[in-house]
Amino acid sequence: MAMATKLYEMGKLSSGMAAQIAGLERIEFLLQLSQYGVLLIDLDEEELHTDFDNA
Repeated sequence: MAMATKLYEMGKLSSGMAAQIAGLERIEFLLQLSQYGVLLIDLDEEELHTDFDNA
């Protein structure tokens, strides 16, 4: 799980591929990210403003 999480955090793997490597369903993988200190949504301020503007 730790290796898959790190590769996901680095952007090397999609959440689906990382989950597969970790032997988990994608939703389980995403829910466990916080246990490793990885944010589920990692937007900078500009991206956040853009998302709000486009909502």
